[in-house]
Amino acid sequence: MEPRSPDNDTRHVKLAALAAIWLTLILACFFSVKIANPPGIRWDLWFFVPDLVDPPQRSADGGHSGWRYFPQRFDLLAVAASIMAGAWGAGHLVLRIVRPPLPVQSVERTVFAFGTGLAALSLLTLGAGLAGALSRLLLVSVMATVVAIETAFQFSIFNRHPQDQAAIPPLPPLTKGGKRISRVAALLPFVPFVLAMLLGSLLPSTDFDVNEYHFGGPKEFFQAGRISFLEHNVYTSFPFGTEMLTLLAMVLRDDWYRGALAGKCVLMCFGPLTALALFAAGRRWFGTIAGLCAAFLYLATPWVYRISTIAYAEGGVSFFLLATLLALTVAIDVSTDAGNRSFAVRQYLLVGLLAGNAMSCKYPALVSVVVPLGAAVCFLSWTSRDRFAPRWTFPLAFACGVSLTIGPWLVKNAVETGNPVYPLAYRVFGGRDWDPMLDARWRKGHSPPSYTLSSLVGLACDVTYRSDWISPLLFGLAPAGLFAVASRRRAVGLAAYVGWLFGSCWLVTHRIDRFWVPMLPVVALLAGAGLAWWWSAFTGKWARCALVLLLFAMSVFHLEFMTGVGNWCGYNDYLRDLDEAGHVAATVTAPEVLYLNEHLPAGAKVLSVGDAEMFVARFPVVYNTVFDRSIFEEWFAAKSGETTGSAGLRDAAEIRETLAVAGITHVYVNWLEVLRYRSPGNYGYTDFVTPARFAELQHLGILGPAWSIPEASMDLDRVDALWQPELETWGKSLLTRRREETAFVTFQVFPVINSPSPPLQAQRWPR
Repeated sequence: MEPRSPDNDTRHVKLAALAAIWLTLILACFFSVKIANPPGIRWDLWFFVPDLVDPPQRSADGGHSGWRYFPQRFDLLAVAASIMAGAWGAGHLVLRIVRPPLPVQSVERTVFAFGTGLAALSLLTLGAGLAGALSRLLLVSVMATVVAIETAFQFSIFNRHPQDQAAIPPLPPLTKGGKRISRVAALLPFVPFVLAMLLGSLLPSTDFDVNEYHFGGPKEFFQAGRISFLEHNVYTSFPFGTEMLTLLAMVLRDDWYRGALAGKCVLMCFGPLTALALFAAGRRWFGTIAGLCAAFLYLATPWVYRISTIAYAEGGVSFFLLATLLALTVAIDVSTDAGNRSFAVRQYLLVGLLAGNAMSCKYPALVSVVVPLGAAVCFLSWTSRDRFAPRWTFPLAFACGVSLTIGPWLVKNAVETGNPVYPLAYRVFGGRDWDPMLDARWRKGHSPPSYTLSSLVGLACDVTYRSDWISPLLFGLAPAGLFAVASRRRAVGLAAYVGWLFGSCWLVTHRIDRFWVPMLPVVALLAGAGLAWWWSAFTGKWARCALVLLLFAMSVFHLEFMTGVGNWCGYNDYLRDLDEAGHVAATVTAPEVLYLNEHLPAGAKVLSVGDAEMFVARFPVVYNTVFDRSIFEEWFAAKSGETTGSAGLRDAAEIRETLAVAGITHVYVNWLEVLRYRSPGNYGYTDFVTPARFAELQHLGILGPAWSIPEASMDLDRVDALWQPELETWGKSLLTRRREETAFVTFQVFPVINSPSPPLQAQRWPR
């Protein structure tokens, strides 16, 4: 803190006035904006806040809910706890090898241990999967071994390395005004948010991307007993750092469905771990109060709850981004002393390990983590005045760390496809099962739509106050952290990093909202510093009471938004009977697949057309994602140079043979998904798939009459207005009458005539 003086008091008043005006403006914009979840003005959500005290009946549909159903989650919690214990043991052993200059008992070391440990388990699962050794006995044995070894070290006289501990002194205990802060009191405000995340993570997923590939990919690997290239699901060739933890949970549970729920619980832990890293960084840079405030503001943000309960990869990216930033700061502190040069080299290796882990969660982390922090390492090394070591030492250590963690994923892709970053950079590396047409469609679907000033301003508004799941306190308080803290150079550096993260999102991504979520921990760090400064600037009792009241009110508001019965942040029927919850989730996300689960005859195998969200399918299925080659078109369309059959189809005998070899008994087509993909501004879908094509297949005697499914239609006025013109071209035959209203047939199921009944490949289904 700066010394008190009349000039300083005047300066504080002016800065506080500016900060208050900015915060008021952000709050006004935040509460006046129209949102989609729920539709309406955000201010109206205040009327739901009393539900926290007197919650309405959640299971109004006659379901069963309550704490008596919590024991249904015990096996999921046991699997998740086992993985976290394995991460603790593996991570500490990695740190014993790297030997970063940190006290054995420190928050920073705990953060780095869990980060490197979770990455180690992810790579262990990858290696076992590639070797076809996804054995529960093997993986449990390895995890138990590392936990036993680290436990022995923890109680061993050889646990400490005095020279390492002397490199950086331990930070002081939690204090405020010279008084020690009770850890229980400090942690109490976090409890409701973490509890909501925990209970939400144990519920089935209702998200399309999760069920398509975040869960769908690990499910296929689990069923096959190995990890291999999936030509029909291009997303599974991404770095699957977080998805490997889901696969690990499936193996440990020996069940792909319940294992996925346990894996979601593991991924939820990235949220509290990021909060722990925020506390460590905030305490190191700005003080204990700033660290606590940063951690709380982060966990109280609806976006954090959302990514922690939906199993997105952004939770892992956010954690590793901040952990890398924290490790870099520790490395800077060490490298300022030439006597600690060897300690600094090891710390920069750790920085690289964590940065590579971020990229192993998602490709965009190359731009958001590896490149900017790698550039910072190079700059620091170049400007170093240490004449006893080459300038390339630190960058080399960083590069080695990055290579160790992202390298296996790049090598895997290079071996499987010839392209280390498949399906990206096709024009440079090429790639198996990819072509210029698919690449053009991919780049069109994943590139920025425009670079106009309005798009830049629009993204800035989304990030600061307009997004459904943002907290106004983050960007409302962050400026105070920028211009009103003692460590101004560090605050300016953080602000510059936020600018890089925002700019790179606008420049190189298709600007889906969750792509900018990894910047939130850095913003929370600045906001925590700003909140701590406000607390020190407002010495009056009433001013501090008003600040506490604001924090309390916004926390209650966000807690209701997260946990309310409207499911505005994701499915949150926390204590419902899990079987019922699974049925409800499937009804929301994949009612067509749920129908097939309940009505397909035994031994059926399905060709899915248009629908790739197949995680809940309990039958063998052949499908492809929208960015892969259409299997239906490859099997049914006449090839170039062939004598075409009716309506551009292959010879009927060839089609029958293809279906027989694949063992297909039914063809399921999701017209709602096809319509969505073909709508303006969407990804597009092959023109080969039309109702007329299926009618011709029926005429040729390949497919039988479509099942009569009353549930397979919806009123036309419920269809998006932008989609309806498509129905006037290729989809006219899908329009029908229902209850004197025009309706749209959303999906159809066609049995294959005289379909073979070969013995199906053995599959491991949930018991």
